[in-house]
Amino acid sequence: MPYFVNEVAAALAAHDLPLLQVSRRVAPPPRLFEPAALIETLLSPAEPRYAELLIALFLRHPSYASVVPALDATLPSEAAERLRHLYTAAVYLQQLWRNQLLLDLGQQAELPDYYGQAVWQLPPPSVHFGEAGLRELASQMQAQSGFNWISSYENAISHLLTYLRLEAFRAA
Repeated sequence: MPYFVNEVAAALAAHDLPLLQVSRRVAPPPRLFEPAALIETLLSPAEPRYAELLIALFLRHPSYASVVPALDATLPSEAAERLRHLYTAAVYLQQLWRNQLLLDLGQQAELPDYYGQAVWQLPPPSVHFGEAGLRELASQMQAQSGFNWISSYENAISHLLTYLRLEAFRAA
């Protein structure tokens, strides 16, 4: 079910990620309070730009990884592929940005590598702090789509870290 941008923005804010600008405040539909429903909504083909927000969502809430395998098994193939791709990017980014995320979010669970090695034969996330796997994932995805994915991954982590710094500044 497609939602309006204000509803998606409100749902993200309810999950501690107010990363979308909204024209007016609305309450998110109750279904979007469930992690699996929010993840599925962000994968909507109607709004492909939402999908990259999954990276920030998984980095902010590593516990949401628990719904990924079941959701992957029920999604249409294109959405499942996007989920596996962006979740895997989050796994490698978590390793690459571990120290900064630790400073901004405190100790968090490590995202399990469900797909990096199994689907794309990437190196383990621990190799070169995740950078090797992230670059190889970007290369494979670019070969498929022609799109420069590494810049999207960098953009996703940049937006999250900027938000977390602003949040810390406001709290101080």
